[in-house]
Amino acid sequence: MLFVKKFYFSNCNKSILKSMKNIILLASVLLISTSSLHAQKKKDLLDEIDKLRKELKTTKGELNDSRKKEKAMLTRVETVEAQVKDLKETNASLLTNMGNFTELSKKKAQNLESSLSSLQEKDKQLKAINDAISESDATKLETLKVLKNALGDKANTIALKNGSVLVTVANTTLFGESDKSYVIDEKAKSLLGNIAKAINSKPNLKIIVEGNSNALNIKDKSISDNWDLSSKQAAAVVRTLQNDFKVDPKRMEVLAKSEYGSQSIETSTRIIIDAKFDEFYNLVKEHMKNASKG
Repeated sequence: MLFVKKFYFSNCNKSILKSMKNIILLASVLLISTSSLHAQKKKDLLDEIDKLRKELKTTKGELNDSRKKEKAMLTRVETVEAQVKDLKETNASLLTNMGNFTELSKKKAQNLESSLSSLQEKDKQLKAINDAISESDATKLETLKVLKNALGDKANTIALKNGSVLVTVANTTLFGESDKSYVIDEKAKSLLGNIAKAINSKPNLKIIVEGNSNALNIKDKSISDNWDLSSKQAAAVVRTLQNDFKVDPKRMEVLAKSEYGSQSIETSTRIIIDAKFDEFYNLVKEHMKNASKG
């Protein structure tokens, strides 16, 4: 019995020991496994940390780059904004200037158009005046031709001077041999008749008879002086043209020059044939009126 118990206990102890060994072995295995697993996890964790550190470093670098780029971009944006502001101001200024220039150009164009219109009107007026002068000159030239044909060599000279037809007749032809006479010689009437015929054919011309006398010692009490003599001689010519040859007295004037108008020793009377100023003015006015209608 005792042996059995011993054997039983012995076997039990062996079983317990075996179980304990197994437990210890299992525990050791577990411990080793746990340690190995822990070590592996630690290594993995360290690797992960290292990886994260590298990623963090990379991210920081990228962040710094991004910040630098952002700063550069902000600077560029500010520059662009400043340029845009500048451009807007410049554009506004240009628009204002363009508006002013357009307005100025418009005014200049209007002024130019007005000036051109005025110049055209002046040109028409000048043309009208020129046409009137040409017409008047044509009349004078025709009168000159008529007088030359009518008088031949009976007058001292027949010429066109300062725009007027000038007939110069010696006083001895008109008044005879006496320098102091103011009575028309009968022989001179045919000459004055030819002159009258020529000027009667041109009723728009006026006639000025200019008397010239030498510096004479006048004893005739009917003559005051040389002024009086030259005026009486000119008046005698006008009176003959009026009374004998029907020349309109309203067309004629008397002008006395005494001895101060004489251009030679021999005295002469000059008959100046020119356009009537008022009629010439009306002629110009009519031409200008017609030009403005055109």
